[in-house]
Amino acid sequence: MVRLYYYKDQRYSKLKAQCEREGSLFVDDEFPPETRSMFFSRTPGAERVEWKRPKDICSPLEPKLFVHGADSHDVTQGKLGNCWFVAACSSLALRPSLLEKVIPDSKHQEWDPQHPDNYKGIFRFRFFRQGKWTEVVIDDMLPTINGQLVYIHSKEKNEFWSALVEKAYAKLAGTYEALEAGNTGDALVDFTGGVGESINLREGGYANDSEKRAQLFKTMKKGMKDKSLMSASIKISNRNEMEQRMETGLVKGHAYGVTDVKKITIGDGLLSLFNQQHFFMIRLRNPWGQKEWNGAWSDGSDEWNKLKASDRQKLGITFENDGEFWMSFEDFCTHFTNATLCHVINPSIINYIFKQWHVYKHTYQWTPGQNAGGCVQNRESFLKNPQYAFTIKDGDSGQAMVALMQEDRRRDKDKGATNLTIGFFVMRVELNRKYRVHSMFEKAGDSIFINAREVMSRLHLTPGRYVVVPSTYEPNVAGNFLVRIFTEKRSKAMFLDQDHSVGSKIWCCLPQCRQPHCIVSIYLLGATGLQKGGASLTPDPYATISCEGRKVKTPIQKNTLEPKWNTGALFYVRQPQKSQILIQIWDYNWTIDTFMGQAKIPIKITNSKTQSTHTLTGRRRQQYVEVPGTLTVQIAAYTDLFSI
Repeated sequence: MVRLYYYKDQRYSKLKAQCEREGSLFVDDEFPPETRSMFFSRTPGAERVEWKRPKDICSPLEPKLFVHGADSHDVTQGKLGNCWFVAACSSLALRPSLLEKVIPDSKHQEWDPQHPDNYKGIFRFRFFRQGKWTEVVIDDMLPTINGQLVYIHSKEKNEFWSALVEKAYAKLAGTYEALEAGNTGDALVDFTGGVGESINLREGGYANDSEKRAQLFKTMKKGMKDKSLMSASIKISNRNEMEQRMETGLVKGHAYGVTDVKKITIGDGLLSLFNQQHFFMIRLRNPWGQKEWNGAWSDGSDEWNKLKASDRQKLGITFENDGEFWMSFEDFCTHFTNATLCHVINPSIINYIFKQWHVYKHTYQWTPGQNAGGCVQNRESFLKNPQYAFTIKDGDSGQAMVALMQEDRRRDKDKGATNLTIGFFVMRVELNRKYRVHSMFEKAGDSIFINAREVMSRLHLTPGRYVVVPSTYEPNVAGNFLVRIFTEKRSKAMFLDQDHSVGSKIWCCLPQCRQPHCIVSIYLLGATGLQKGGASLTPDPYATISCEGRKVKTPIQKNTLEPKWNTGALFYVRQPQKSQILIQIWDYNWTIDTFMGQAKIPIKITNSKTQSTHTLTGRRRQQYVEVPGTLTVQIAAYTDLFSI
């Protein structure tokens, strides 16, 4: 069951019931059919705008939410520079299950000519905002000029789902004008609750790197299968290039929806097995509904003669000036500069038998003077930022995605609000870390810092524990954000809101525990000269690190007698003078693990980091003797619990 937030606290059922009692059509006081809902900085043009209900726009036809279902041709851009949003709607139209999330219970919201009195001119839509699904209620009054819709419209005069979705989205933004200029990925995320991934085709060199291009094609083809939503655009270098048409027919600074990705094979059958040709193709749509690509594989080009008419029919290929066109994937990577993929995360129980993402999310804020420390270059304040820990487990491929989303600021455009410059830094920390980090650790990944609504990075990590530090670029900047961490296995992700362990009140009352506590961070770098034992075919060593009854296990290193763990453990020690660190090395087996040796290391509070090498010992004839192998550790022991 989806937990909803109701925008402006408007409840669809309550408002509709009120209209039924009063025998009236709904008029939304929160987004009234007036000029102030269209503009925040402009004045209306010379043409007179009239707000009309759909039945008065399409008469004598019956108004409909959908005419013959939804498709990308239902969405054509109007007199508003929101091609980014229109392109996202084009992609959404291809995914009925996702469209149903945005337009819930669409059948019950549809006009019913058999029961016209049931219609009350009220609709509801849902968008994903800051980690929660938000329901937006609107009336059906739409701005028109000379009887024609001003903004988004369908090729079918009596189809209105796209125009109404746009109105609901404009209500969230405050005005229609606030939708001008934007990122298609933001709308795709708002439609799906997924995570957006931006790919720079030009800087990534995809046009000239066949391997990278093949991998991207595979990713986008799989994305189409997995119901991901995608778009593409051509970056401009200055304002004068905005929406400039190129010789190729493509438009700069313009968002295109990706509507299909296919591998086309010519020469099927056994006799032609060694004479097959493969074409890697992508289909896109211009939200204007016209102005298409005019190069190879464009509508009616000679390349299509390589396919039989029956094959073109199977692919659903028609040649119309409707803004939709095919091109080779190589040409796509050459002429487009950016691609956006919105990965849809489906937590359904059916997906448990397939690969899926586990998601951790948390909404929080940066507060100046408290936890708004700025980026990593601000060394004195950086670690004051909010912190989040997660684990990549043994046997995991190591893929993770981290997404940081700031609060949408379109509604405050009239006050000059713009996006904050945001990003994050990822550190590898001790395996059992569950308290805040107070000193810098090894960098494991990061994101760019950008003034986009959301920044995302795909990380490839070895098994271990990691801490994400989201921040604004400059310190002392206030803002709300949502952080999401996606991993292939459950990651023990958590918000680090405590600085350190406070210890047990019972233990602290005991006389032997009234000496200074300390914090110990120990990193097991690796071991050398180990000797294989037991019945396993290959040596697969792992280690355990113990102190005062607490134990941490390192990942397994496969087929080696020279393991490199570079893995740490963190301990808050009650009796440092009497305690010691015990490290044991084991050879992993399917049945019983084989002991390979151990080292006992006393705790010395040096208030600094030291590195040392220790000879292994093993139990032989009821006494401990030296055994083959040594291990190397880095130990930092401090009395100041805020040191590590």
